[in-house]
Amino acid sequence: MSCDAKPLTQDFPDMSPHKHIKFPPLAPLQNQSDQNDCNSGGERDGGCGVTGVVTDQAAAARKLCFSGSSHIYAGTDRKPRLLMYMESYLNKELHSISPQEPKYQELKLQVHRDIFGCYIKEFQTYQPILSAIRKEYENMLAYQQDQIQELEPLRSHLRLVREECERKIQARWGEERAEIGALKREKQQLQRDIEAMRENEKATQTVVEHVQRELSKQYLRYREERDARRLLIGQLSDLTRATVKTETPAGDNAEEDKDPVELQLALKVCRVDLTRAQEELSKMKAEYWDVVPRRNWDTLEETHKQTLLQLHTLQADFNQVKSEYDTLLELHNNRGDVKVETLDSTSVQQLETSDEPALPPALDQSEENAESNDFPASN
Repeated sequence: MSCDAKPLTQDFPDMSPHKHIKFPPLAPLQNQSDQNDCNSGGERDGGCGVTGVVTDQAAAARKLCFSGSSHIYAGTDRKPRLLMYMESYLNKELHSISPQEPKYQELKLQVHRDIFGCYIKEFQTYQPILSAIRKEYENMLAYQQDQIQELEPLRSHLRLVREECERKIQARWGEERAEIGALKREKQQLQRDIEAMRENEKATQTVVEHVQRELSKQYLRYREERDARRLLIGQLSDLTRATVKTETPAGDNAEEDKDPVELQLALKVCRVDLTRAQEELSKMKAEYWDVVPRRNWDTLEETHKQTLLQLHTLQADFNQVKSEYDTLLELHNNRGDVKVETLDSTSVQQLETSDEPALPPALDQSEENAESNDFPASN
C-alpha cells in the first residue's frame, strides 16, 4: 500500500480543510486577534491556520489546527488521526511481511520509506527539510550498499580462509590425536614390559638369594668336615705317637690325652677369629676398593712436582732461545738490507767509472781480497 495511490483525506474526511473546526474558548479581548492570526497564517502557509496566544487558564485545552495540510493536533489525551492512521498502516504492513523472506530488512525499510514519503507529502511547510533528510539517508544507504558490495569479495575470501584454517586445524587435531593414541599405546606397552622385567628381576633375586644361602650352608659343611678331618688326623697322629713312645711317664700321657679337647677349643676360637677377619676384610674391600694407596699417591705427587719443575725450566730455556733467535733474525735482515744498498752503490759507481781507464789487475785483486775479508767479519 502506498500513499500515492490513496490520499489520506479520503480515509479521514474529518481532516479535510473544509471541515468546521471548533477552537477552545478564548478571552474576549483575544478572539479577534486570534482569528486574524489564523487567517493570515492560512494565506501565508497555503491555507494553514494557527491558534493565537491563549491565557494561562485556557493553555491546557489549547488545540492547534493546520487546515491546509489535512492534519490536526488535538490535546494530550488522544492521538491525532494522522498518527493513528500511520501506526495502523505500519503495523499492517509489517505483519504482512514474513521474517523468513530473503529481503526482510529491505521490505521493512521500504514500508518506513513510504510512510516518510507520506509525511513529506502531507507536511508541505516542512517538505524541503524533510526531503533533504530523506535524500541524505538515501545517499548514506547507497554508500553503505556500495561498501558492502566492495567488501563482499573480502568476506568470501575471509570465509574461505576460515574454512581452510578450520580444515587444517581439524587435520592437525586428528594427527595429534593419532599421535597421542600411539604414544599412549607405546606407554602401556612399556609399562607392561617394565612390570615383566621387575617380576623377572624379583624372581632372579629370589633365586640368587636361595643359591647364596645354599652356598653358605655348603661352605659351612665343608669347613666343619675339614675341621673334623683335621681332628681325626690329629687324633690318629697322637695315637701313633702314643704307641711309639711307650716309655714316656704317666703325667705326659695325661697331658697328651687332654690335647684333643684343647685343640677343639682352639679350633672354635680360630673359627670365630676367621669369620671376624673375613667380615672385616670384606668391609675394607667395599670401603677402600677405589682408594689409592698412600705410597702410590706420594710417588705420583713427587713425579708431578718434578715434571712441573722440568716444564718451567724448559719453558725458560725455550723463551731464551726464542729471544736470541729473534735477535739474530733481526740482525740478519738488517745486514741483508745494508748489503743490497752496498751492491746498488757499487753498480752505480761501476757505471760512472766505465768511461775512466781500467785499473791494473793487481789493484782489482787487492780490493776483492779486502771485501772478502770484511764480509766474514760482519757475519
